Amino acid sequence: MGLRYRFNLLLTLIMTFFIVTLMFVMMTSSKNSILEGVESAHKVTMQLLDTVIVSSAQNPNWSNENNSMAQFLVQLGYVRSNDIYLYDSQNNLVYKTPQSTYRLDVHPPQWFSNFLAPTKMIDTRNISSGRLIVSSNPSGAIREAWVQIKSIFFTAMLFFILINIIAYKALGGWLRPIRPMIKAIEKMGKGDLRARLPKFNVPEFSAIANNFNMMGASLEKQIVDNERLALIAEQTADAVMIHDEKLKITFWNSSAERIFKYKKKEILGKSAKVIVPEFLLEEFNKNLKKLKSKNFLQNFESQREAKTGKLVDVSISASLLIDPITKKVIGDIVSMRDISEKIVAKKSRAELQKNRELTSIIQEHVEDERKSLARELHDELGQYVSAIKIFSQNILNRSKGKDEAIETSAVSVTSAANQIYDGMHNIIRKLRPGSLDNLGLSETVKDEMNKWQSQHPSLKVDLKIKGDIDQLGEVVNINVYRIIQEAMNNVVKHAKAENIKISLLKTKESLKIECSDDGKGFDLKILKKTKQFGLMGIKERAQALNGKLNIKSAENKGTHLTIVIPTK
Repeated sequence: MGLRYRFNLLLTLIMTFFIVTLMFVMMTSSKNSILEGVESAHKVTMQLLDTVIVSSAQNPNWSNENNSMAQFLVQLGYVRSNDIYLYDSQNNLVYKTPQSTYRLDVHPPQWFSNFLAPTKMIDTRNISSGRLIVSSNPSGAIREAWVQIKSIFFTAMLFFILINIIAYKALGGWLRPIRPMIKAIEKMGKGDLRARLPKFNVPEFSAIANNFNMMGASLEKQIVDNERLALIAEQTADAVMIHDEKLKITFWNSSAERIFKYKKKEILGKSAKVIVPEFLLEEFNKNLKKLKSKNFLQNFESQREAKTGKLVDVSISASLLIDPITKKVIGDIVSMRDISEKIVAKKSRAELQKNRELTSIIQEHVEDERKSLARELHDELGQYVSAIKIFSQNILNRSKGKDEAIETSAVSVTSAANQIYDGMHNIIRKLRPGSLDNLGLSETVKDEMNKWQSQHPSLKVDLKIKGDIDQLGEVVNINVYRIIQEAMNNVVKHAKAENIKISLLKTKESLKIECSDDGKGFDLKILKKTKQFGLMGIKERAQALNGKLNIKSAENKGTHLTIVIPTK
C-alpha cells in the first residue's frame, strides 16, 4: 500500500473515530435530554391530574367523576411524552390520550430507540368511579433526536468525503517528489551509485535530496576506493588473507590460491593454522602474541604448508584490524610473499661466491705455479741452454779450420741453442712476465703491446694509461694483465681488426679498462649459446675482483669491452 493511501487511510480512521465519537456524544446528550424532558413532563402531568382529581372531589356539583375526568382529558388532548389511560370501575378503557402527530413519518431504528429510551415511568391514581394511569412515552422526543442526529451524521459524512477527496488530491501533489526519491533509492539499491535527486521546492524534501546526493557521492567514492583496494589485494603477487577475531579465514586472494593450492571455497571459514606446519605452531603462537602487543609484524621469514604438503618459504607481514568506532580488534590482515626463489637465489649467490673464491684461489695457485715454473725454466733450463751454447762455441773455436763437419755441427748446435733460449723466454713470458714483478703493471702492459705490435705489423695498437696503476697489488696486476692479454688474443684470432684501442684509467675508487676494435664484431646472442672468444675467462677474472664486464658488439661494427674493477 502506497504512502498516499496510508495517509488517506489514517485520515479516514481519524475522521471515522471523530464521527463515531461525535455521534456517541450526541446520542448520550440526547438520551440525557430526553430523560430530563420525560421526567419533567411526567411530573407536571401528575401534578395537573392530582389537582383535577382533588378539585373534582371537592365539587359535588360535578357529575360523574369519570365523565368529568374524561371531558378534562379530551380538552387536554396530547400531553408531551406521556400517555394517559382512564378506566372505569369494571376496568374498561374509557379514554386514552391521542397519539402525537409530530414526525410520524420518521421511524428510528429499534437499537436507537432502545438506547435513548429512559426507564418507563408509570403512575396510577384511583378515583371514586375508576382508575387513572399515566405512562411515560418518549417516542416523539426519540424521533426528533433521530432526525437531528441523522442530519448531523449526513453532514459529517459529506464533510468526511470532501476532506478525503481534498486530502487525497493534496497528498498527491505533496508526495509527488517521493517518486523520484523511490526511483533513485531503487537504482542505488541495485548498485547504481550515480543516482541523484533533483532540487525540490519543499524545504524538507530539498534537505532530503541534498543529504541523499551527498550520501551517494560519498558511497560512490568509498565503493570506488574499496574496489581499488580489493582489486589491489586480489591481483597482488603476494598472498593476502584476512582473519576474524577467532582466527577464521574470511578473505583469500588469487595469489594465495596459487601459492598454497587451496581454493577459496575450500579455505574460507577455516582456521589460519591450516597452513601452519606442526613443527612451527609454537612459533606461530609466539608471533600471534607479538602481533597483539605491537599491532604489526613485518618481513618475518618462515615456512607454510601448501595443500599438497609442500613447504613454502614465505616472508610474512601482518597487522591488526581495529574497528575505528569501538576501537576493538576485529581481526588481522596478513600478506605472505613467496621467497622460495629468493632463498634459492641467495643460496646460489652464496655458492657462486664460494665458487668465485675457489676460482680465485685456483687462479692464484695457477699463477704461483706459472711463476714457479717460469723461474725454474729460467734458472734450470736457462743454465743448461747457456752451457750448451758455451760448449758448442768451444767446439766451434777448436774445430775452426780443422774439421769442416765438426765446425758445421757446432754452428748448428749453437743456432739450435739460441732458438731454444728464445722459445724458452717466450714461454716464460707467457707463464709469468718478469717485468710485472720488476717494473710494474704499466711497463708490463706497454711491453706486451710492443710485442703484439711487432708480431702483427698490420695491426695498429693505441695504448693510453692514466693514473698510477702500479700500486694495485699482485692479484689485481696479474688479472688485469691476463684480461688485456686475452682481449688482444681475441682481436688477433677472431676480429680481423686493423685498429685496437686500449685504455686504462685509474681513479680513487676503480680501475676502468676499455678495449675497442674495428673488426667484424659478432651477435651478442651467441654468448647465451656458446662460450667462445675467451670472454668467459675475462668475465670470470673481472668477477673474481668484484668487477663488472660490459660488452657492446654488432656484426661489422667492431667490439667494445668495458671492465670496471673496484680498487678500494
